[in-house]
Amino acid sequence: MAHIPIDLPEQSVHVHAQRELAFEVMTSFGAGGGGMGPGNGGPSTVVIQDDGDSMLVEFRTALKFGPIATTWMTTERVTPARPVSIDFKLVPAHGIVTGGLRELNDQITFEKRGNCTLITYKSRFGIRWSIGGWLLGKVVIVPIIRKHMIEHLSEVKAMIEDRASKSRVHPQLACDEDADATQADGAG
Repeated sequence: MAHIPIDLPEQSVHVHAQRELAFEVMTSFGAGGGGMGPGNGGPSTVVIQDDGDSMLVEFRTALKFGPIATTWMTTERVTPARPVSIDFKLVPAHGIVTGGLRELNDQITFEKRGNCTLITYKSRFGIRWSIGGWLLGKVVIVPIIRKHMIEHLSEVKAMIEDRASKSRVHPQLACDEDADATQADGAG
């Protein structure tokens, strides 16, 4: 059945860490004791298949709907483009929530800002049932996903900055955005 896509407003966060480290942390799926696992600011992840250019990843994400807490499980095709972006595309499934979700495409981009990084989270989704799904999406799902995006970026920021404060390969440096902008303009 057809669906009408809904684009959420982009959410961004400035991270006091080098872009390469931010990308590395965000793509450490299924890494035991690190990466985006539970207790580390992200969902539990299991890499089901790794094709080299992309991975099939199972995500278990804790979500709250007011007083109700639940875990949302999705399987997504993850395509990293080092160190610029990561694309996530839902593999449709069965069930009340994921069965109705016909499209979920997320993208996380990493923009170099001096020695720091601007991480931007973009999301588009669509629920089957055409107009009815669109209304359900606008009224119920948009606030849930938007809240998740904001919380996730906050958790990711803390996790990446903590890792940067301990890194010898990608140490935490002064952002120095103005120097990079001057050099990019050819005036440096």
